Amino acid sequence: MRPVLRYTVVGGAIVVLGVLAQFAVHTYRTEPRNTNAIAARELRLNTLADGERVIRTVPVFQRPWIDYFRATRGLLVLTDRRLLFLGLEPRDLLGNGDSPPTFTEHDFAVDTVVQLHPGRTFFGIAKAVVVDTPEGTYRYGVPSQAWGKASLLLHSIAARHERLVAIGQRQSRQRAVIEKQRKLAQAQAAKPTFYTVKRGDALSSIAARWNTTADQLRAWNNIQGNKIRVGQSLLVKPQANESVVAGEVGGTKK
Repeated sequence: MRPVLRYTVVGGAIVVLGVLAQFAVHTYRTEPRNTNAIAARELRLNTLADGERVIRTVPVFQRPWIDYFRATRGLLVLTDRRLLFLGLEPRDLLGNGDSPPTFTEHDFAVDTVVQLHPGRTFFGIAKAVVVDTPEGTYRYGVPSQAWGKASLLLHSIAARHERLVAIGQRQSRQRAVIEKQRKLAQAQAAKPTFYTVKRGDALSSIAARWNTTADQLRAWNNIQGNKIRVGQSLLVKPQANESVVAGEVGGTKK
């Protein structure tokens, strides 16, 4: 290799190493300290609603490319109302080291639409909890020493999903029973109703009892005048259909 080329390669390597070293120093200086403690304080003071109870907490991280793959570290939290991610973003490389922390928050409803499962993130290097939602997929890296907590969180979510599915199936069966009863009642109400004449009955009294008129009873039963006999079966409520309804509204049978 010619000396000029050799010096050029060596010089370029030194420059690259210098840039990497500077980037490493900036990353170290701008990486938030005590991220779990800061996120836990933010969760307790400003994130949780009144009466909301924490069930599981897992330290996690994300490495978005927009932050030069620097980690947004925080907590994946399961409460009695929801699943949420609260992450502490890395500080600006050129910003003041005393600037207040900036947080990223993701909220998920704990229902059968949102699915959780183990996976990988950051080019497959790290284990992750994967959250699939109708809006998209979120991957949260889990440090190896915290995977036990992540497994407990996944089991808790799975158990809650099983309960929700069981409740949904029970409610579906109840709705089916109610609908069947409604249809039976509707079919029963649509059937014609007959009344057997007793001693002392008159067309007017029978009509008043069944919320109709004597003229309607005559029309339904082909009766002339007011004569009826004991034991006679009278149609007092015809089978429900549009023509009968129209006839009742108009006062005559059509």
